[in-house]
Amino acid sequence: MSIIVTRLVAAHRALNQEIAREVTRRMPDAFRLATLKKRRLAIKDTLHRHLAAARRATRGRSPAAI
Repeated sequence: MSIIVTRLVAAHRALNQEIAREVTRRMPDAFRLATLKKRRLAIKDTLHRHLAAARRATRGRSPAAI
């Protein structure tokens, strides 16, 4: 995996943990939750774009070259 993908996965996990913490609070902040979820979705979209680009780049190569 590339460094960018690794960092995106780590950021996505961290946001998941933060969302879980916020949800379990006695009175979760709806605005904060919405913001965290939007950030998580943006990271997920970026991650999928990078993975799709990597798949396109490796398409057509022989398995030994990968």
